[in-house]
Amino acid sequence: MFDTTLSNQFDNKITTNNVGVNYRLNQSRDEQFSVGINFQNSKLQSERIFPNVTTVNQSFSNILPNVMWRKKLSAVSNIRVFYRASTSFPSINQLQDVVNNSNPLSVSSGNPNLTQSYTHFLSGRYSYTNSKTSKSFFANLMLQTTGDYISTATYFVQADSVVQNIIVDKGAQFSKPINLNGYQSLRTFFTYSMPVKKIKTTVSVSTGFSYTKLPGFVNKINTFTNNYTYNAGIALASNISEFIDYNVSYNANFSNSKTNTTNNTATKYVNQALGVQLNLLNKKGWFIQNDVSGNANSGLSAGLNQSYWLWNAAIGKKILKKQAGEIKLSVFDLLKQNQSIIRTIDERSITDAQTNVLKQYFMLTFTYKLKNFGTASAAQSNRGGGGMQMRPGGGMNGGRGGDF
Repeated sequence: MFDTTLSNQFDNKITTNNVGVNYRLNQSRDEQFSVGINFQNSKLQSERIFPNVTTVNQSFSNILPNVMWRKKLSAVSNIRVFYRASTSFPSINQLQDVVNNSNPLSVSSGNPNLTQSYTHFLSGRYSYTNSKTSKSFFANLMLQTTGDYISTATYFVQADSVVQNIIVDKGAQFSKPINLNGYQSLRTFFTYSMPVKKIKTTVSVSTGFSYTKLPGFVNKINTFTNNYTYNAGIALASNISEFIDYNVSYNANFSNSKTNTTNNTATKYVNQALGVQLNLLNKKGWFIQNDVSGNANSGLSAGLNQSYWLWNAAIGKKILKKQAGEIKLSVFDLLKQNQSIIRTIDERSITDAQTNVLKQYFMLTFTYKLKNFGTASAAQSNRGGGGMQMRPGGGMNGGRGGDF
C-alpha cells in the first residue's frame, strides 16, 4: 500500500560555471612549476513536489586556487608537491527531508538546507627508484581540511514528538545531516624495497600513519571523534624462475579512536594479516596455485575478536598450441572459515559488524587467449592466466592477507 507519509517527490538541480587561468613555468626538463586560479559559480536548486511543495535556491561563488611543483633531484629521485581547493555538494538523499522510520528506535531525515563543502588538499611525494640496484623508496604525505563538512546531528528524543507528520517515540534517536566545520585528515605512507639476490627475492617494508578528526553534533552539543591509525608491513616477492613463484606478506593495523562526549568514548583495535601465495608450473603445462591468508582481530565488540584462515587453491593445465588454452579447477575457502568483520568509525558512533559471506565453492573454468601481446612475465605466467582473482568474502577482512 502506498504510504504518503513515507513518500515524496524531489527534484535537485546543480548548475556550475567555472572559469580559470593557469600559468606554467618550466625552467628545465628537470623542474616544473604551475599555479592557477579558478572562479566558480554554482547554483543548488531543490524542489519538493510531493507531498507538499517547497523550494530551496542557493547560490555559491568560490575562488579555487591550485599549485603544482615537481623537481628532479637526481637521475633516480624526484619530489612533487601539489595543492588544490575544491567544492562538493550534498547528495540527493541528504537533501530529501522525508522521514525514514523503518527502525522506530533510529529515525532519520534529510536536510534541504545543506550547503556545499569547501576543501583544501595538500600532498607531497618523494620517490627514489634505482633500476641498477633494483632499490626503491617512496614517501607520501597528504593533508586535508574541509569547511561546512556534511556531518550528522543526533538527538535523543526526551518526549514523544512529531517530525513531518511522523511520530517519534520517547527514547528514540533522531538524526539528520548538517554542515559543520572542523574536519581534518592527515595520511602518511612510506615504503622501501630491495632485492635479496641469494634467495632471488624482493623484500619490501612499509609503514604509515593516518589521523582523522570528524565533527559531530549530539543533543545540540558539538563533538569530535579523533581516529589514529598506525600500520606496518613486510612482503617478500620471489623472482626465482618462471616455474616457481611465491609471495609472503604480513601487515598490522593499530587503531585508536576517541570521542569527546560526556562519557569520553575510547576504543583500541588491532588487526593482523598474514598472507602466503605459492604457484608451481612444470614444462608440460601443469600448474598448482595456493593462496593462504590468516586474519586476527582484537579490541572489537564481544564475540567479534575472531581469528580465521582462508585457503584458496587450484590445479590446472595449459593446453593447445603455444599454451593458448587453460583448464583449471578451483576451490575457494577450502577450510570453510571465511569471515567478514568490519569496524566503521563516523562522527556518531564506532560500529563493529559481522556479515554473511560466500563460503566454500568449486569452479571449473576454461580460458582461451585469442592473441598474445609479447611475452608475459614469469610471475604472471606462473599464476596461470587470471590467477586467484575470484575470492569469497567482503569488507576489510574478507579477502587474502596483505591487501591493506
